[in-house]
Amino acid sequence: MRESEKSLRSPLGRARHLGSARRGATDAWLTHVSAAALIVLASAFVLTLLTLLGKDYNAVRAELGHPLPAIVVLLFATVATFHMHLGMRSIILDYVHGRAREWALIANIGFAGAVGLACVYAVLRIGFV
Repeated sequence: MRESEKSLRSPLGRARHLGSARRGATDAWLTHVSAAALIVLASAFVLTLLTLLGKDYNAVRAELGHPLPAIVVLLFATVATFHMHLGMRSIILDYVHGRAREWALIANIGFAGAVGLACVYAVLRIGFV
């Protein structure tokens, strides 16, 4: 049998490379990529926090005023927030139905955006003001 005869996809689905969810593979791929990035960023974030341990507020401000620690913390916060958003989106799409799904997706975007914005604001405020 040829490969196309073994597939359960419709010819249109094979032509478009889309599954039944239309973007499930993209979301799964983004989740895996952000998880891989978080492994590296979490290690760098923990090392940055260990260097800040025991320092007073002014020393932490001076340290986060340097580009490398500030970039590490900002990247970790934004990638973690994006990963959180993708995970919650997947849960909402799987388990919430009807009109509540739309509201939950809107709330998820708003919450993830607010958390990400608060993290970025906090790092910039501590490091550069």
